Amino acid sequence: MQIYFETLAETVNEILARAEADRLELADGPDEVCRVFSGHLAYGNDRSGNFYLRTIKGKPTRKYFHAQVHRMDSGRYELTTYVL
Repeated sequence: MQIYFETLAETVNEILARAEADRLELADGPDEVCRVFSGHLAYGNDRSGNFYLRTIKGKPTRKYFHAQVHRMDSGRYELTTYVL
C-alpha cells in the first residue's frame, strides 16, 4: 500500500481506491471525498475528512471512514486512512 504521492489528484484517487478495495459504501459517495480534498493544500499543512459509511462489505454499519492528507515540505503528499 502506497502512502506517498506526487499530486493531490493521485492522493484522492488512492482514497477512493482504498474505499472500493475494502468494499466501503460511502453515504455521500465519492463526490464528497473530492469536495473535501479539492483546492490548494499549502506545504506543511494537513486536511482530513470523516465520511459516514452505509455499509462495510455489504453489512450495515454506523462507522466512519477517515482520511488525512499531509503535504510535506518536499511537496509530496502523505496519506493515512482508517475506519472507526
